[in-house]
Amino acid sequence: MTKRTIIVGALVAAAGLVAVGGLAASGGAFTNPEAGPLPEGVEVVTQQVYEDAFAKFEACMNEGGASLAAKHDVGGVHQFSYLAEAAPVYDKCYVVFAPVDFRWQVSRSYYMPEFDRYRECLTDIGIEPGKDADTILAQVKDSGMDVRKCFDEGTTNG
Repeated sequence: MTKRTIIVGALVAAAGLVAVGGLAASGGAFTNPEAGPLPEGVEVVTQQVYEDAFAKFEACMNEGGASLAAKHDVGGVHQFSYLAEAAPVYDKCYVVFAPVDFRWQVSRSYYMPEFDRYRECLTDIGIEPGKDADTILAQVKDSGMDVRKCFDEGTTNG
């Protein structure tokens, strides 16, 4: 973890904000038992399904008196923060958005900055990265690389 990450985390905590995005909503794993079934009639989460579900989630938050802060998009995934005091509203609203959000995040994970770094590290140790997130994760695991070194500046794997 870099000093910048720690400082940003401290600022977010001091402001009483909770940051959400990336695979944070799923605990950083590719399975999420809390993400229930997709809404009726939805079989595949497309960008339009994701955007519509996010709009409903944000409207629910607003209707509950809470707003999303620091909104931005990373690799096609909405990331945002909310005030810690709004957690009950978030919990109520997110449960409806969670199945769509989780599936979209997994489908987009290949395009996230973390996977860009995984691909670079695999290439650095002579492994051609796979074409999807599951393959890359398997390659990282099978390679025995020290993932921490992959993300620490000035270190190498291999």
